[in-house]
Amino acid sequence: MTDPTPPIDTIDRLRRALGGKYEVRRLLGRGGFAEVYEVWDQELERRLAVKVLRPDIAWTSGMLQRFKQETRAIARLQHPHILPIHFVGEGEGLTYYAMPYVEGQSLGDLLRRSGPLPADRAVALATPILQALAHAHEQGLIHRDIKPENVMIDRSSGRPALVDFGIAKRLDAGGGLTQTGFVVGTPHYMSPEQALGQGNVDARSDLYAMGALLFQMLTGTPPFDGETSQEIVGKHIAEPPPVLADQDARVPRWLSNVITRSLQKRPAERFQSAAMMLDALSQGAAAGPVAAAPVSAESATELVPSGERRTAQPLNRSTVRRWPYFAIPVVGIAAAAFWFFTRPRLEFDNRLIHAVRITAAGTDQEVDAGGRRTIRLARGRGSSLAWSLIRPANQRGDPMGVELSGTVNLTSRRGRARAAADAGAAGGAYFAPLITNETGRPLTVLVNAGLQGAVSCGCEVPPGATRQPIGYYPLFQNSTVQVRDRDGRTATFPDLGGEVDRRSGVVRLRFSAADLR
Repeated sequence: MTDPTPPIDTIDRLRRALGGKYEVRRLLGRGGFAEVYEVWDQELERRLAVKVLRPDIAWTSGMLQRFKQETRAIARLQHPHILPIHFVGEGEGLTYYAMPYVEGQSLGDLLRRSGPLPADRAVALATPILQALAHAHEQGLIHRDIKPENVMIDRSSGRPALVDFGIAKRLDAGGGLTQTGFVVGTPHYMSPEQALGQGNVDARSDLYAMGALLFQMLTGTPPFDGETSQEIVGKHIAEPPPVLADQDARVPRWLSNVITRSLQKRPAERFQSAAMMLDALSQGAAAGPVAAAPVSAESATELVPSGERRTAQPLNRSTVRRWPYFAIPVVGIAAAAFWFFTRPRLEFDNRLIHAVRITAAGTDQEVDAGGRRTIRLARGRGSSLAWSLIRPANQRGDPMGVELSGTVNLTSRRGRARAAADAGAAGGAYFAPLITNETGRPLTVLVNAGLQGAVSCGCEVPPGATRQPIGYYPLFQNSTVQVRDRDGRTATFPDLGGEVDRRSGVVRLRFSAADLR
């Protein structure tokens, strides 16, 4: 969900609809069909999140009745990992329901901030989500919109909760099409049968989405991406599922197999229930360590000044564009998929941890950190692509680090061409320190301290920051990163040349109070 300026009229209407015992504080976010507001229950002294169907959409009486029926069905769910519904209401032209306010972040926020998760952390989050789905499926409900934004993680307990059954569907209520012939869902996680609007969408569609979610937790991006929603669902329909262990040796083979089975095109070839998928995760974890196998020399590591090394996942696919759920026309999807797969195209991978701007085939567009962009090429022609890093800004709004850019001449005239932005840009070598500040003090950062061309990031890393990026800098074998607190005490990482992920340029550095001298 985005966080736009609150619509004053809707806030006033919601205040009148809820009555004097509730204080409507602020708009938390807005999705394709609803807005969510923070509300204070003055009588019970608790924070609520109230979801309101967007008043700017022309809801029919039948749609509103179906929404209330589904909400009542969801309210019957009693599970520690499903966010409950406290009450449903309507008034002042609004239809809404209230649920607990989660003090924390969504799984999507976690992935955007921290990048890919270790295998054991991904399994630990997926397990309670699957337990919640198993409970919902037993009650005759499927979710149909499993995605990182619909998993909330409580800050104090770390416990995940599945939210937003707002487009949930009764298993005995028929097909997956809306009354207008559109199918609802989020393209990156949509099963083939849901994308095609087939009438036999069942619990196995949720398990397909769980496979896509697990893939993203381990890599930072969903299994299929594209420039448009039709492009993405075309891949879900026609492309074979990626085998994660073949792409990243750190992922245990058994876990990769669980994901691959979940992403099968035919529902009969997937896990047949959430309980079966849970059993596969449990048996795999029991057979061997869930944590990744020994990390290759190109993996990013989190370092401490004392010389301790802690393995961590590389951030070469760290962020994915937020797609809201869409209503996608079913008619024409097959034709769009055929056109996509037969036309020459360029697949551009951004292996850096910041977005880049690319110019190719007459287009100028951005590619998110760790993202992939497919660009359609004119048939029978060569082409070229230029890219440049979108540098992060410090507290004053000044860009940090150095400029990175590159040009790729595309010699392929048909089929698929590949290009990438990585830390070996323009024939040089660059690195991107990620700073974790456990000193309890603000820190300034000097990159390549003691070397010719030392550069300050011009920033201050606040206490408690976790893996804060400060831009890219030239990499040498004896590159250093030095931090300084306001009392002039310093801590330095020397000789970082061998510690950097050569594709993403990432090196993770952790500073504690004991490191400052």
